Amino acid sequence: MIYKRFKLADGRTITFEELKEKDLPEVVEALNSVIREDVYLLLNEEIIDMEEERRWYYDHMKAGMTYLVARVDGKVVGGASIEPKRAKQSHVVVYGIFIINEYRSLGIGTELTKAMIKIAKKREFEIMELSVYASNPRAKHVYEKCGFSEIGTIKDGIRMREGTYTDEIFMTLNLKR
Repeated sequence: MIYKRFKLADGRTITFEELKEKDLPEVVEALNSVIREDVYLLLNEEIIDMEEERRWYYDHMKAGMTYLVARVDGKVVGGASIEPKRAKQSHVVVYGIFIINEYRSLGIGTELTKAMIKIAKKREFEIMELSVYASNPRAKHVYEKCGFSEIGTIKDGIRMREGTYTDEIFMTLNLKR
């Protein structure tokens, strides 16, 4: 099912669709391209086991995850998810997003973030949380533009594969406002 469809500034059509199992190979291929950059995601290793990925999909969907796939003219260019925490934190949802390199700075990240905020509110979550690398000011700007506030930082909380460090910044959005 298509959640949203609109035109990018250059005239190409973008859609946000709910993730389906059949989308996994194409989503994994796009995600692996971001993992290889070793700049934005916590994952160090590319995803190679599709059976394990299918288990991940079913486990997380069962846990309440909502995942939107971003497609430009039919090609997967990114994705975003929210997943509820459990027990006494079940009112909190964790947000994650990725956009492949050649589709950044087109407004896709902002629109995906806004869409996921809308879904989280509709599902009556109260708080949305995320973490972002200090070395990724573009993403931090998108989150701030969408209403997130910085709540704390772990100094050198992220160690890149080549041995350098960056701070991990935690941000939240109060969805009740």
